[in-house]
Amino acid sequence: SAGSLQQKLRELGSGSEVAAEFDIRTDKPILRISRHHHGNVRSSVITQDFVHGADYAALSEAASTFRDLLGEGARIERGEGERRKEEKVTDFRQAMRWLIAQAEHATARQRYKGLGEMNPEQLWETTMDPAVRRLLRVQIDDAIEADRVFTMLMGDEVEPRRLFIEGNALRAANIDV
Repeated sequence: SAGSLQQKLRELGSGSEVAAEFDIRTDKPILRISRHHHGNVRSSVITQDFVHGADYAALSEAASTFRDLLGEGARIERGEGERRKEEKVTDFRQAMRWLIAQAEHATARQRYKGLGEMNPEQLWETTMDPAVRRLLRVQIDDAIEADRVFTMLMGDEVEPRRLFIEGNALRAANIDV
């Protein structure tokens, strides 16, 4: 039930919310799991078809296999020599959290909101250096559509931009992340 799933997610500390809904398009009940991610609400839907399908069966079997696989005194390790680190773990969730935390400490993230925030060296590295830049011609024949898309992508409203990006993300190729 939605209530038991909500309780389990609370126990796991996920911060997700679960709602039982009725999908009028399919005429079937669904479970919607919503979570906040970087200020946006992300929703996933669990349908009856999924629960009765092969993917769910495979996931359920894998969960059963891994549930009690780690024995007393299990530990996870990374690195070698002086850089070697280890942690005692009791389950795979704990191991994954530790590995992710280790990876986050080992990497540096940098994010630019736009060209106006970059200093000259960063501009050179990302867009100006002829050895690494690519110039592509983009044509939109309809000026009204071009204006609409530009306003959506560069405007103040986040939701239309997010929907556009999510709707077109799988069609994109050769993107610079």
